[in-house]
Amino acid sequence: MKTQILFVLIISFLPVAGQINISGTVQNKNGEPLTGVNIYIEGSYNGASSDRNGIFEFTVPDKGEMNLVASLIGYQTWSKTINATSDVEIIIVLLESVNTLDAVTITAGTFAVEDKKRAAILEPLDIYTTASANGDVMAAMRTMPGAQAANDDGRLLVRGGDAYETKTYIDGLLAAKPYYSKTPDVATRGRFAPSLFEGVMFNTGGYSAEYGQALSSVLVLNSTGVAVENTAGISLMTIGAEANYTKAMKNSSVMGSASYMNMKPFHKLVKSYIDWTKPVEAINLTSTYRYKPSSTGLLKAFATYERGDLAYQVTNGEHEAISIENTGNSSYANVSYRDAIGKKTCFRTGISGTYENDVIVVAGNHIETLNLTMEARFAMVHELSERIVLTYGISDTYTDYQQAIKTPELSYIDFQFTDHTPGTFVEAEIKFSKYVAVRPGIRAEYASLMKRANLAPRLAMAVKTSKNSQFSAAWGRYYQNPENDYLKFNAELDFENATHYIAGWQAGSVKNRLFRAESYYKTYQKLITWEGMNEYYPQNISNSGYGYSTGIDLFWRDRKSIKNLDYWLTYSFVDTERKYRNYPGATTPEFISNHNFSAVGKYWINKISTQIGASYTFASARRYNNPNTGQFMDRRTAWYGDLSLNLSHIFFLGNRYSVLYASVNNVLGRDNVFGYRPSGIADAQGNYTLIPIKQDTKRFFFVGLFLSF
Repeated sequence: MKTQILFVLIISFLPVAGQINISGTVQNKNGEPLTGVNIYIEGSYNGASSDRNGIFEFTVPDKGEMNLVASLIGYQTWSKTINATSDVEIIIVLLESVNTLDAVTITAGTFAVEDKKRAAILEPLDIYTTASANGDVMAAMRTMPGAQAANDDGRLLVRGGDAYETKTYIDGLLAAKPYYSKTPDVATRGRFAPSLFEGVMFNTGGYSAEYGQALSSVLVLNSTGVAVENTAGISLMTIGAEANYTKAMKNSSVMGSASYMNMKPFHKLVKSYIDWTKPVEAINLTSTYRYKPSSTGLLKAFATYERGDLAYQVTNGEHEAISIENTGNSSYANVSYRDAIGKKTCFRTGISGTYENDVIVVAGNHIETLNLTMEARFAMVHELSERIVLTYGISDTYTDYQQAIKTPELSYIDFQFTDHTPGTFVEAEIKFSKYVAVRPGIRAEYASLMKRANLAPRLAMAVKTSKNSQFSAAWGRYYQNPENDYLKFNAELDFENATHYIAGWQAGSVKNRLFRAESYYKTYQKLITWEGMNEYYPQNISNSGYGYSTGIDLFWRDRKSIKNLDYWLTYSFVDTERKYRNYPGATTPEFISNHNFSAVGKYWINKISTQIGASYTFASARRYNNPNTGQFMDRRTAWYGDLSLNLSHIFFLGNRYSVLYASVNNVLGRDNVFGYRPSGIADAQGNYTLIPIKQDTKRFFFVGLFLSF
């Protein structure tokens, strides 16, 4: 028995005899003690935490070389190899990390929707619950500062820019046709459903060198990842129906949806300003595939097809009405993949394609356009250190454009060209501390059709001014190929270009209250100009245009002041003039309102599981041209106003929630006029009748039942 006891004592004593004591203190660079620091031997369970005086102590069972590590949230991880042949006493100094949650982020020109690296101004659900948006991503973005608020066009018009100056990307890949076909006097809307995306990045200017070919802004849509459960849905709406199904598997998921829209029943109930001979009718088919081969890899595939047609007549004063017909077939697909290479490098790559077959007939002129746009892209992100992240990559955009025009006189005009626009970029995000960051970058492109190259330097920076506030600024050059409607006539044109200057300040928290103010100045050079009165046959096309745009954008969001109430207010002022198209001189374009204001509010009533929403939009008067006065763009419309309301009631079918949704736009029935179009033929005195351009209907009603199973 004594032998057994002695054996146990000897065994228990052996580790103690070989133990090494490791102790010391942990402090910051100012010599102040740090509490709660985790100090340990890498690859073992041996360690301790520092006390309120920064002191720690623990033992290890073996002598020899080992790696000592110290970590604390908000500080850079510290490590050192020690040769512990005897007790070790050490002083550890931790440096503040530049990548903490409250570290500065470069936000100049950027409004994010659920982007993890920036303050999210909106959330994806906000797109659906904004009363004036009607489930349209583009319409929801028009409530953001910097965008023109009026809804006569339907496309994004940003900081004085025309619609073609904004490009849309899905998972970083170009979507060349993000809208339904645009026809005269009728607003369009975005093609892609908000439910496809988990994040939206709306760059109103000063955007990353990774993207090009956009003079004013880019809209980056990030699609959802791998689904985790099977779902099915049926939507019954006053304008159509939709069905979708998602199958979730171990490391992958697949989704398919089909929708049908027909505006004919609506226009039978509601009087339309447009004389419809065939109201809008469209079908859409969409599918997605997601596969996660590893913890870091993700493959995404997306495809959508739609066909739509419409026909209407436009009043031409006292003369015969002009008939307009449009049939469009459009397809978009992309495949993207991202993965990590080691601990500090990752890559993303992909390819996208947009195919459009659009036929429009205007007053007997038959115009058929076939346009294929493809983009391939590869980018690497490499963490050189905790303070420096380098991003670089290449891309190539291919365009195959064909157009055939047949006139009533049976003459044909054919256009055809192909173009490659390869590009490369490099950009570094450098954090000097958690309070100061800069992002220098440069992009280079070459257009094979024009045989021209460009070099676009860009720079952004941010400085924290307090715990919850920061100042941001950006500068950059931006280039864009002329539109296809001009390149088909003249392939010897040059890039249009713009220079952005942006400065802004924001304070608060998006979870509670957030205020943001941003000013900008933008100059345009080499805009496309042409002569004549017929935009289908422009004469003397050149790059002799120019212009400027300057303004200020304000944003306020409050989720805290009143329980269950969430609202935001935006105001934008823009002063802009440009000489482009067939303008005789520099002037404010007809699509510009100098003042734009939006107010959006949502209130949740918990007892009845219902959210009510309201939005009000105001836009000041616009310029329009009255050919009877002899002065270009010397007249103005009345101001624009729209009060919209919506209601969302949530209920459950089994364990799945469903939604009953109803909305009405322009509740007050204001007769908004967006401009005036002169009749095609002058009277005996040489005067033209001015025809007002209005929205389709004074009010738009929508009711939808969205069922989930």
